[in-house]
This record gives sequence, structure tokens and C-alpha cells, in this order.
Amino acid sequence: MTDTEKASLRRRDFWAGLVIIGLALFFLWRTSLLPFFQASAAGVQAEWFSSAALVPYFVFAVLFLLGLTLLAIAIREGGSPLAGTVALPGIPGPTVVRVGAIAVILLSYIFALVPRVDFVVSSALILTAMIAGFHEARLRPALIGATAVAAAGLYALIVHFPRAEWNAPHDDDWVTLGLFVVLTLALILERRQAVGRVGPITAAAPVIGVVVPLLLVSAMAFGFRQNVPNRGGLIFSQVEYHYYVTLRPWLRGEQG
Repeated sequence: MTDTEKASLRRRDFWAGLVIIGLALFFLWRTSLLPFFQASAAGVQAEWFSSAALVPYFVFAVLFLLGLTLLAIAIREGGSPLAGTVALPGIPGPTVVRVGAIAVILLSYIFALVPRVDFVVSSALILTAMIAGFHEARLRPALIGATAVAAAGLYALIVHFPRAEWNAPHDDDWVTLGLFVVLTLALILERRQAVGRVGPITAAAPVIGVVVPLLLVSAMAFGFRQNVPNRGGLIFSQVEYHYYVTLRPWLRGEQG
């Protein structure tokens, strides 16, 4: 990567970091409206780790820290609009596209996928899109990722918009899972065509995308006893079933 390309990437990272921080702060504020230290259910006082606010606090706090990290790296490496000869009002066109793609991914995930689609599947899709789509200066991977996430979100919104259908049949889970596979292959082929090889970040992105939400939702559901979204989702329903039917009896030395 040339110095010019690196400088351009850091300028885009600066604006992307600001957008991520803004969205994280907004949703942390909205989450603060949920009861936390005074959590209760059916009139019975519950412990803080039973609060419905715990998972959103964790997710958006991590998102906020990631935004700060991205912003700090961009500023340190000269990506601030106040650095060098870049004027403050002048936001390059590619930066607008890059920030717009991030906004599409996050809004689709928060408002369309999380309420309706299996948490592991939807998180795998957006993590793959964010990791493999934005670690380089090229715009095409970012646009491919944003298109896949937006398509999954639109399908979930159109087919299962009412709250009564959020835990309905798994057709939106299957569509999102299919788009995850297509996105993974598309990003691998795109990078091989553009660079000549599949880099470690592109190869590791779908693995991280599956493992991280799987560990997170398992810890929240079985460790902190949280009410995770879509317990009947395509992947989590199987995790929950085998936890209670297979793993727990085995750990307790029970038969069956």
C-alpha cells in the first residue's frame, strides 16, 4: 500500500470512527432507559445480571471502544481532517461511500436483523462484512458487504415486519445464512482478483464472525441467564437444546 493510499484510508477511518461512536452513544443512551440495577420480572426483584439491558450495554460499549480505537489510529497516522493539507469541509467522495456503507450495515443489523433473525447468523453476516470489507482502502469489498447485509435486512423487514412474526419460521434465518455464505465467497474471490491472493484477515473474517457471537450468546444465555433475542432461531435453538439435553446431563454424570 502506497503512502497516498494509506493516508486516504486513514481519512476514511476517521469519519467512520466518528459515525460508529455516534451510533454507539445513541444506543447506549437508549439502553440506559431500561432498568438495570433495579431489574424485576412479574413483580419479583431480580439481580442486575438478569436485566434485559445487560446484553445491549455490552454490545454497544464494545462498539464504542472499537470506534474510539479506529478514531485514535486514524488521528495518530494523520487521518484527521486537521492534519496536513486536508481542509475540514472537504470530505472525499470515497469517504462518504465508506461511511454510508457502515451506516447501512449497522442500521440493518440493529433494526432489521437482531429482532427477527437468529443472533449468531445475523452477527456472523455483519462481522464478516465489517472485518473483510473495511480493512483495506478499496471500496468494492465494503459495498459488497453492505449490499449483503442490506439484502438480509430488507427480506426480514418485508417478510416478518410485525412483532408477532419475529419468532416465526426460519425462512429469514436461512436467507441470512445463505447470504453469509455468498458474502464469504464473494469477498474471497474479490480479493483474489484484486490482489492475487486471499489475505489472512479475509480468510479469518467468517470464522471470527461465527465463533464470537456463538461464544457471546452462549455466555449470556447460560452464564448470565439473559433472555437473548430469538431463542427459537436457527442456530441458537440447537445450541440451547443440546446444552440442556446433552451437555448438562453429561456434566452432572446423568444418563441420557
